[in-house]
Amino acid sequence: MADLTPPYQNKSLADIPGEVWKDIPGFESTYQASTLGRIKSLDRIIPHPRLYQQFVKGQILSQKVNQNQNLKTGDPSIYLSVTLTVESEPKCFNTRRLIYKTFIDPHLDYEKDGLYVINLDGDGYNNQPENLRLMTKSEKSLRAFARDRVPPSILKTGDRTHWRKNYSTSKPVEQYDLKGNFIKEYRSIKEAARQTRIEDKVIIQVAKGMYKQWNGFVWKYREK
Repeated sequence: MADLTPPYQNKSLADIPGEVWKDIPGFESTYQASTLGRIKSLDRIIPHPRLYQQFVKGQILSQKVNQNQNLKTGDPSIYLSVTLTVESEPKCFNTRRLIYKTFIDPHLDYEKDGLYVINLDGDGYNNQPENLRLMTKSEKSLRAFARDRVPPSILKTGDRTHWRKNYSTSKPVEQYDLKGNFIKEYRSIKEAARQTRIEDKVIIQVAKGMYKQWNGFVWKYREK
């Protein structure tokens, strides 16, 4: 009989079929994340006040289920979090951000990027890399509106008059995968944004080198 236990609740150190583990950037040789959304600590030796050193065996870490009630629908929005030790102090991390950083973008900055990692299928328990996507605040708001999870009055249209004077959306742009393989050329950034559903500002930022990639794609202005 198939095991129906959600992967994050499986505390066995044995790998689940198809599971791949990788060091979490910034926590190499200390913590690893898996493609099934599990987090584990590794065997290590730590300082001890009396014994000088102490061996600590690695283990699958427990994850906390966090619920934010949606004000419109009343149902909970779920996300998982896990506690890691940073400079001898416990610190709580959003699990899906750890998974995204480990398997998709190791340069993701928790403190400075101001970006969001969301579950594409809306299932906060499903933190497999292919179910995660990086979004800006405006993209996240529009997605919530499209899923009928936010009143229209909450969405605010920012003043982009100044932004559009400095960032042209009419330039031809090319789309590549992370291996440098050409995917498609678009007549304009507006067209690329419309067809890929990626915010035009983000495409511009990648094309200008402000980001190395976005959700698995590299964007470049077409050479004249």
